[in-house]
Amino acid sequence: MRQMEICRKGFCPGEAQEQTLVFYITIDDLTDDAAGILLESYGVGVTIIESGETSVISNVTFSRSRILELVNKLADHLVTPVTVSDVVDDWLCAD
Repeated sequence: MRQMEICRKGFCPGEAQEQTLVFYITIDDLTDDAAGILLESYGVGVTIIESGETSVISNVTFSRSRILELVNKLADHLVTPVTVSDVVDDWLCAD
């Protein structure tokens, strides 16, 4: 699995000190040797730098443009590792 950082955003959860969210996409290479096909499957990840808390959701889509749309939406709304799975599920169901 490869990872590509897309952006970093600062946020301040309640009374706590400001923290940094890192948003990235994951890329998994999938092969079908019998058919001679190589595909890239994309996922998303979110990490809070200060605590190391991380959540990764792999194999969300085969579309590069759709995964960039999703990760930008996650960053725009400051989605944390705790809630990213629910947000991705909702995003997938909306299609």
